Amino acid sequence: MRDALAEALAYKGGPVVVDAVVDPFALALPSHVPLHTVKGFTLSAAKQVLNGRMDSVIRTIGRNIRLV
Repeated sequence: MRDALAEALAYKGGPVVVDAVVDPFALALPSHVPLHTVKGFTLSAAKQVLNGRMDSVIRTIGRNIRLV
């Protein structure tokens, strides 16, 4: 992966597309999470639970706990 990204970033002939397979449940969070981001994530999780999607919330939490 590192070599592919380095090659893509070094390409000067125009735009580049890097196709990567990622975990759809992985959270992309910066090292410092602002309060408004935490608030938004909490609101999103609460809405999912209230709409009967608790299984999705549990899967997201489980996948991200294993990533740490």
